[in-house]
Amino acid sequence: MKVLKFFVIGLVFLLFSGYTNAQTVTYSSAESLFNSEQSKVLEKAEKYIDKAEAKITKAEAIEKKYAKKKKKKKKYNKKTWEAKKFRIQAEKDYLKAYQDASAVYSQIIVGATYYDDNDKSEAHALNDDAVSLIEGADKKMSKYNKKIGDTKYLKKLSSSSVNSAISSARSSKESAYSKQTEALDIVLNQGRKKELDAKDNRAWSNAQNINTIASYQDYIDNFPSGKYTSKARQMIRQLQAEMNKKPVVSDYVFKVQIAASRSVLSKYELAGKYSNTSEIEKEYSGGFYKYRVKSFSTYSQAAAFRDQLLRSTVPDAFVVVYDKSGNQLEVSDEMKNH
Repeated sequence: MKVLKFFVIGLVFLLFSGYTNAQTVTYSSAESLFNSEQSKVLEKAEKYIDKAEAKITKAEAIEKKYAKKKKKKKKYNKKTWEAKKFRIQAEKDYLKAYQDASAVYSQIIVGATYYDDNDKSEAHALNDDAVSLIEGADKKMSKYNKKIGDTKYLKKLSSSSVNSAISSARSSKESAYSKQTEALDIVLNQGRKKELDAKDNRAWSNAQNINTIASYQDYIDNFPSGKYTSKARQMIRQLQAEMNKKPVVSDYVFKVQIAASRSVLSKYELAGKYSNTSEIEKEYSGGFYKYRVKSFSTYSQAAAFRDQLLRSTVPDAFVVVYDKSGNQLEVSDEMKNH
């Protein structure tokens, strides 16, 4: 049992020895959000960190000096009273650093402009949690801070007791820092969302100016989660309905190619791509047997049918176009917008 106690005390000592290099309060990724006054506050906060680490170093030196007396708990506590004092003072400096940094981050998080209400709610909730954690860390150390000048109290104070309180306070501060940096990341992300929002608006405006099935489909393809996706689908349905009401006069015939092969494909192979094989047209050109289906007077109609095939049986289907004389042409942007 004594061996176990000695091991636990030694482990706590090692943990607090590594504590000195782990502290930081400036979130460098969010530097673009800091104004000059806030940067100065954070610089001062880092100086509190330096002061705390200097005190920790002094505490470690004292603890190392009396390390052999750890087996005798009362004697060790008495001899290391000043080390406990340094650790309590250091924790007070650490807390001051976190409090000042937290105040800066809270200003930014609460004062930021959000382009998403959910983001705002999440960031504010994280910030509120962080503020509560900092307050909790202060309360955990309050009874020790009040007795910092009482040497008799410090000599009787158990090292493991004060170290446990410091560890708990440290955990609260680090959790607070983590929550506020997460909230700051949300704030930083608002700039990207603003840019995407602007692109979304421009793309929608462009689709409306062109006002074709193809333009609205392009918008949906580029902004599948865009603000106007529902409206774009509505416009496609509206334009398709208008096209079905009146015959379209066109100088072109659009078809959808479903396969090409150097050898003739069997009816079975073709049926795997398009079940109604009687509608499949075969043409030999350029050393290939090319198989096409349907005839449309506009590119948008052919493209809509192509998209159906792309999602089902023909992942490489594409639109081809012919003039009235049967000559194959290259699909142009003008044809697409017809």
